Amino acid sequence: MDYFGRDVSRKRTEPSLYYKKLYDTWLVVGWASSILDEPVAVQLLEQRLVVWRDADGQVHGAYDQCPHRGTQLSLGTVDDSGCITCPYHGWAFATDGQCVSIPQMAIDTAIPKRVHLDMVGCVEKYGMIWVCLGHPIDEIPEFSVYKDSDMRHVECAPYTWNCSPERMVENFMDFGHLGYLHDGLLGSRDDLEVPAHKVITNGNQMTCELTMSVPSTNDSFGVTRLQGDRGKQTNSYIVSAPYTIYLESRYHDSGSARFLYFSVQPLSMEKCIGYCYQSRDFDLDAPDEPFAEFQLVLAEQDRPIVESQFPIEAPLVLTDEVHLPFDKVAISYRRLLKDYFS
Repeated sequence: MDYFGRDVSRKRTEPSLYYKKLYDTWLVVGWASSILDEPVAVQLLEQRLVVWRDADGQVHGAYDQCPHRGTQLSLGTVDDSGCITCPYHGWAFATDGQCVSIPQMAIDTAIPKRVHLDMVGCVEKYGMIWVCLGHPIDEIPEFSVYKDSDMRHVECAPYTWNCSPERMVENFMDFGHLGYLHDGLLGSRDDLEVPAHKVITNGNQMTCELTMSVPSTNDSFGVTRLQGDRGKQTNSYIVSAPYTIYLESRYHDSGSARFLYFSVQPLSMEKCIGYCYQSRDFDLDAPDEPFAEFQLVLAEQDRPIVESQFPIEAPLVLTDEVHLPFDKVAISYRRLLKDYFS
């Protein structure tokens, strides 16, 4: 069945048990700003998809395959009525996937009902495009400050890593590496002890709060809100299975905060793309570029490390890797995923 409950005439490989739960999950596939007047090709869980906007600006998604000869529809066009047209023979498909025009047939000839696209769930939320290949079992994770008029949201450049989505997400909340790998940016090598913290799991979410000492980066990026060279910062995390993190980082001496909303697009289980907002409630008139650049610098420090990890997929059997007490976030996340995929 496609998203509209129709029988799918074109046989597809049955997803693995690991993928099956992800088929019923809303997953990010790009920034909404990247979907304009032309259809756009995206990949999700090894599936080729096409996303386009109709005349009213609403987004729609389907498998990127014309039912006639398998041509990629993302190479085609979108007409004024919002129909997507195949570039090979000009067949046009409405936003529900039904074929509405076959130029090679006489005008008064009925188009068979089985001539339709295999549609997927596709919505725009928080300035992102989300796709569900099956039938969603959860809501899109909340980005609570997105509509706050006193906030400034910066879309960071997506980063593509040759790793599993679990490894990418886990890296984002690995407290032990902050001061060592990101010395001078997120911590300091002269203060590597991970402060005490508690992780609470509730259903498909886990929360954690940690207070740590952080350096000022204002001499290079101007993105921190500290009054001196170093200060206290409390990080509050909400992690939604499988691949979304909402983080509030509040500076003690100023009361200001940065917020990050981070979600991962699994192209496959060995390659993924991360999308991240750098949001703030201070310096609202300041240039956004340093905030995006700061995130990119951090990501490029992380990328070769995470891409080197083996096995590519993070082991959900905890005894397969060594864990110490300061790894409780990673332990909790892997348990969360194990329950999610069970």
